[in-house]
Amino acid sequence: MLIFSLGMWISVALSQYYVVTVDLPVQFTELPVNYSVEAASVNDVFLQLKGKGWELVKLLLDRRASFNIPVRKKIGIHKNNLNDFVESNTWLSSSFQVLEVAPAQIEYEIEKTSFKTVRVVPDLKISFKEGYGIVSGINIDPEKVEISGPSQLLKQIDSVKTAGKELKDVSEDIELEVFPVPIEGISYSTTSFKVHCEVQKIVEKTFSNVVIDPINTPPSKELELFPSKVDLVLRGGINKLGKLSNDSIKVYVDFWRALRENTGSIEPVIRIPAFTSILDVKPRTLNYIIKQH
Repeated sequence: MLIFSLGMWISVALSQYYVVTVDLPVQFTELPVNYSVEAASVNDVFLQLKGKGWELVKLLLDRRASFNIPVRKKIGIHKNNLNDFVESNTWLSSSFQVLEVAPAQIEYEIEKTSFKTVRVVPDLKISFKEGYGIVSGINIDPEKVEISGPSQLLKQIDSVKTAGKELKDVSEDIELEVFPVPIEGISYSTTSFKVHCEVQKIVEKTFSNVVIDPINTPPSKELELFPSKVDLVLRGGINKLGKLSNDSIKVYVDFWRALRENTGSIEPVIRIPAFTSILDVKPRTLNYIIKQH
């Protein structure tokens, strides 16, 4: 009985007339082909409406509702009274009494649409399960997207970010779909992107007796290194390190650097595969002599 009474009370209450103020986004319609809106002075319209409770509740819950401004294929600069567009919004004029529109006027320009290709920047926040890590670049497909809109607005855009995404306790390769952050007045040729990156268990591996290469040595000179080999400990993905050998690592000493420093000892330059890191080098410093032939 109580539920029935409450339902009757709500029904009676919502059948009464009320006055509310709603905020609706401006939506331009009937644009000429390949033209867009530039520099609109108003993005949202505040309407004071009188209507039945049921209709007002439906409006307040409808996220798709907008205040439509028909351009009617007229290009150039325009200045209009917003009250003049109330009748163009037939859904509004047929259900409610519009008491006030604010602001009173809107200014906008209709110009030819421009196009531009920009890179896509994924916005990811990743935390890994203990002992795991990323072992590749974060690849996004496509890497670039064509955007279209007013030329003045396109000049300010060099890249497009994807909506932020947080991934926690990751221990497997990442494969996911991401979407561009909406930009007012801008359209995208592609509305979703694929992100991929490799994740592996992180381990250590020792590489013994890696040969050191003296480079840029003139024909009449000789650069002798003591010792001529080093031992390295690398850190990286278990599958990545498992495929590496001594030949995957480049260790060298440049003759001209040794000649310039002229100290008798030098640290070698070490180049290792991407997404690995050096934990230890033995020895870190080499002795050397330069011989003349």
